This record gives sequence, C-alpha cells and structure tokens, in this order.
Amino acid sequence: MEDSSDYSQPVEHSNIKLIYSYTEYRIKLVNDSITALNTKLGSMIALSGASIGFSINLPYQAFIDACIYPDTCYSCLLLKILVCVCLVIAIYISVRGFYPQAGGGMTPPQLLMDEYYGDTDENCRLVITKTWIEALAELESMRDAKSEFVKKSLIVLGFAAALAAGDIILASFLSMC
Repeated sequence: MEDSSDYSQPVEHSNIKLIYSYTEYRIKLVNDSITALNTKLGSMIALSGASIGFSINLPYQAFIDACIYPDTCYSCLLLKILVCVCLVIAIYISVRGFYPQAGGGMTPPQLLMDEYYGDTDENCRLVITKTWIEALAELESMRDAKSEFVKKSLIVLGFAAALAAGDIILASFLSMC
C-alpha cells in the first residue's frame, strides 16, 4: 500500500527561474544584435557618403576626346549619374533603418511594488517573464526590420560599385579607340 501523505502536499514544480533567465538572455542577445545592426547602418551611411565624394573622379564623356561611338560617350556620364543615385538611395535606406521605433515594453517597477510586493518570488518572476516574452517579440521584429534595411542598403551599395566599375571599364575601352 502506498503512503497517501505523499499526495496530500502540493508538489512545487515550476521552471520559472529557468524561463526567466532564458528570456532575460534572449532579450540581451536581441539587443546586442540591434546594436550591431545600428553599427552596420552607420557604416553604410559613412561608406556611401565617402563614395559620393569619390564618384567625382569617375570618368564621363568630357574625358574622351575623340569618341568614334558618340552614343556610348554619354553612357559614361549616365553610369556616373546612376552611381550617385544608387549611393543616395543607399544612404536613404540606411537612415530609414535608424528611425526610432517603440519596442520592448517592460513591467513597470511601480506595478510590481504596488501589486506584487508581498507575493512570492516565483509569481513576480512569472509576471516579469510574461511581459518580457511580449517585449522579446517586439524586439525581434525590430531587429528583423533593421536587418532588412542593412540588406537592401548593401545591395544598392554593391550595385553602385558595379556601375562604377562598369563606368571605368567603358571609359578605358572608349579611350583606346
């Protein structure tokens, strides 16, 4: 026969400390990721801005004296303009990635003091964890949006570099004619 006293007391089986710690860790990871993405966006702005300055030296029609293909002479000028446009677009996309967004709401400490002061640590952790889970979803969404801005800016910046290379190659080819 089993001892019924084992079943009469409630079993304390909660993983709230583990869930609390894990959620806190995930919030830290997402915040670190957002910080890294902000750094990348800032780098994109700086690189695009510097590249606009360097684009002044890209060849265009005036550098080609005796062009035997008159229509292609203007291609260099068009490529130079497209490079500048792409760089401005890359800057715009990067700046958009910096727009402030609300996210990561937390449980107000005053609420904890007012409503949960005398409660158990487990219940307080539970309340905080539930709020953190909602905040984590908001922060992950914010991180994903910033990541998309970095990707788009990088693509446009790469396209500008390809156009600049095309401009240099075309001007080199035309100058040999």
